[in-house]
Amino acid sequence: MEKPCGEANRDRPPASRRATAEREKAAPAPPEGATADDAPAIRPAEETPAAASNSAAPAERQLGASPVITIEEAPPSARERVTKPLLASEALMEDLAPMRPAQDAARIWCAAVGVGFLLLGGLSLAGLRPEGVVAGPPAFVLGIVALFTALTSVSYRQRAVAMVVLGAIATVIGLQSSGTAFGWGAARAVAAIALPAALVFRSRYRAYSGARWLLVAAFLVALPSFGQAVAQLALVDPHLGQLGAVMVILAVLSSLTGFMGSETTGAGTFLAVAVVLAFTADLVVGRLAQLGAFSPGELVGVLSAGVAFAATSALTSLGLFQILAWRLAADARRIDLHSRPSDKDGPDRRPPSGGEWLT
Repeated sequence: MEKPCGEANRDRPPASRRATAEREKAAPAPPEGATADDAPAIRPAEETPAAASNSAAPAERQLGASPVITIEEAPPSARERVTKPLLASEALMEDLAPMRPAQDAARIWCAAVGVGFLLLGGLSLAGLRPEGVVAGPPAFVLGIVALFTALTSVSYRQRAVAMVVLGAIATVIGLQSSGTAFGWGAARAVAAIALPAALVFRSRYRAYSGARWLLVAAFLVALPSFGQAVAQLALVDPHLGQLGAVMVILAVLSSLTGFMGSETTGAGTFLAVAVVLAFTADLVVGRLAQLGAFSPGELVGVLSAGVAFAATSALTSLGLFQILAWRLAADARRIDLHSRPSDKDGPDRRPPSGGEWLT
């Protein structure tokens, strides 16, 4: 049963109704005696292209009106610059065995020591130091070299070697100008350089077994100064100079914490500073004990000598530490981060948990 014309048109989409109306107007009228069955049938295949063309027209207009969005791919160089994430094992390795430790601190310390030497040279030219004007030019030269080392862009190893050479020259000049015996002064200076360097190395490379052997060697180097301090307490009558000896003994004995396990740094950095200050106090107190009267000029001379000794020892010790780090960092990185705990304490003999009574 055919639907009325109005209902059939409502069921069709708008584009189909327009196309059908146009074809009905253009089609010839059937003859008067013809029946409805004689009318040519409308094939669905004929209206499908028209409907598709009419419905595709708005879509083409929409696509033409919308802006074109292009997706640009990152260039290969940008993709290569993307760094890989830092693994936990790499961070732990950098903490246990750094490759260039205290690199920025070395430049800052060189600049500070350079400024200090320039000030000491100015005090010598002003006549406030016992050496007088003669000690001025060497201090200026050392200060300029230290500032040059701090401001120039050199490698890690070259700056470390320059710091050791600069500190050695300043130590020799200071020993020649001092009134104490050259042998005991040299022993004090060597101990104030070697022991702090070994303590800092032990602190930064705590998982490296060779760091403890370096600490043993530093104790052997500091043994003459330690023995002198002990003899000064035992064989000499009590006086002001023994205060410095007590500080040296306490600092050296406190450095034994460097032989603790690899789980701790042994406070190596703080003990290194304490050792330098203890030997500096021994020098200053010993010279003050030898003074008959505390005149301003002699007091400034003793204090400036102590400051120069502390700065030179710290500079040389830091340079020695960096040379050791440059030489032994690769060997210190050959450690097993996933090593199993040792069984020297035997198997775990703890009784099993008695949680059955909870049920």
